[in-house]
Amino acid sequence: MKIKTIFNTCFFVLIATSFSVNHDSGKWQVLQTKNKATERSECGMAACNGKLYLVGGEGSSSVEALDLSTLTWSKKASAPVVMHHFQAVSYQNKIYVPEAFSIGGFPDQIPMSNIYIYDTEKDQWEKGAELVLERRRGGAGAAAYHGKIYLVAGIQHGHSSGTTNMFDVYDPKTNQWEKLPDAPHIRDHCSAAVINDKLYVAGGRNTSYHEPDNFMAFFSKTVLDVDCYDFKSGQWTSLSARLPLGSGGGALVNLNGILYYMGGERATKAESNAPRKNTYFLDPSTANNWAETESLEYARNGMAAAVLNNKIYVFGGAGGGPRGPRPGSSPNDTLHRPPPGLANAGSGQATVELFSIN
Repeated sequence: MKIKTIFNTCFFVLIATSFSVNHDSGKWQVLQTKNKATERSECGMAACNGKLYLVGGEGSSSVEALDLSTLTWSKKASAPVVMHHFQAVSYQNKIYVPEAFSIGGFPDQIPMSNIYIYDTEKDQWEKGAELVLERRRGGAGAAAYHGKIYLVAGIQHGHSSGTTNMFDVYDPKTNQWEKLPDAPHIRDHCSAAVINDKLYVAGGRNTSYHEPDNFMAFFSKTVLDVDCYDFKSGQWTSLSARLPLGSGGGALVNLNGILYYMGGERATKAESNAPRKNTYFLDPSTANNWAETESLEYARNGMAAAVLNNKIYVFGGAGGGPRGPRPGSSPNDTLHRPPPGLANAGSGQATVELFSIN
């Protein structure tokens, strides 16, 4: 019995060590494309039919596709409206944008009223069902499961107020929305991913938090908790494994049954707000803690991410210098200028990075 116990212990240690080594040895690298896509931040990206589709961004309705066989970007039909602060979702031959900010300027952006769907085969957009006024928001997490599009959390009134934990589902077959049970935590600038029969939402912050002398106090109000919705039971729980470092505007993906969370921005009492390079991973079925793997090449906030051919691809986001106003704002905008430390990223990052397991 002792020999058997020792063997079993060694076996499980070996498995755990193998998991750590395999994922710790993952590597980010810059993808050299033959031409450049439009630089942008707060955009969406989705993988569909072997290509990566880049959608929207602050002040943008443009769509571009990257053919990985030729490493060439091509322009596609623009979206009917400007869309930013959203997570694009791919299902079959279409890309869904269930929520986004569309009109207005910082900090009073107004969410889209309808879901928009892009048909990659026809290169056409269509307007889907309207989301009722009281449930419209931007900066939410979105994911597909069994032919439906799920939308969780977000903020209703730009960067001013209305951070929420609302949960909704859109059925493409009936073109209807349905209200679902609220998630455990309010958050916005977050991201969602599905593994097997569970939806996970991670990252984000409470952008509704302001102080009398510091409108941008929300930069430090990041959410470390990871919420999980079980599609089978219809119940929410929160994982014991909390993010080691919270951020808003990062990205969460499922790579081979493992959650990866990367990028975003955050501030602390001792540290000004800045974009991040950190990349963390978690096997939610076995691990009790997140682990850190190699960092992104570029610090990115408001980035987009997608998984294709067992690799993570990222694009866009703010990054670069140590100071400056938020991307797209006027140099004279002092009322809502972020504190020193926020990168001056122009209109966003135009470099593609990919992550692969060695």
